[in-house]
Amino acid sequence: MSLAANVSVYIVAALIIVFITRIITKENSFAELIDSRPLKQGQVRREVINGVLACAVFSLASLLARKLFVGVIPTSMSQLIIEVLVFTIFYETYSYFVHRLLHLKLFRKAHSVHHYSVRTTPWSAYSVHPLEALLISLSAPLFMLIFPVHLVVIFSFHMFGVIFTLVIHSNIRMKSKSVLFRLFNGYTESHSAHHSVGNVNFGFVNSFWDRTLKTKLVGAN
Repeated sequence: MSLAANVSVYIVAALIIVFITRIITKENSFAELIDSRPLKQGQVRREVINGVLACAVFSLASLLARKLFVGVIPTSMSQLIIEVLVFTIFYETYSYFVHRLLHLKLFRKAHSVHHYSVRTTPWSAYSVHPLEALLISLSAPLFMLIFPVHLVVIFSFHMFGVIFTLVIHSNIRMKSKSVLFRLFNGYTESHSAHHSVGNVNFGFVNSFWDRTLKTKLVGAN
């Protein structure tokens, strides 16, 4: 069931984003591609296969996570807020430094599976080596070993993480200058720069560590 859920969310969400992207990036529309270079031959097929394999790894890790949560739903709003805040800080720190680790020579070959997609698509989001998928999936179990957290919090973060990761790989920018669209562009442009340049913009939803350790290049997030 876990595998079916992960694969379904990945495929359905990616298809929706691809469909929306095609509509809103048509000529004279209100969005455009950040990187307009053609995709590599067979790129999407490769990305989908890697993505499904990554979902399998995520599913195995979720079996471990199910043994560690302290309950299904937090018993108070304050408890919910604390769990969300602490996990947000933990995950942003974990993902940044794991991402930096993957760019070291020892893990560069494994991470090159993801960076094969220089021009990204939503399918690129989880086109990763199984080792990288394992490192991504261990974030929740590791957190749950050191901090009590409820299932609904971890599950919600996982669903948000999947959708958000697909979005930042969508390779689109909005032409509108509204605050919301500038924020959106900050994320997509920032991650597009990471794929095209390399050792910059390692953060996930916040640029605190990128700014602190001077690895920030572009983006408003």
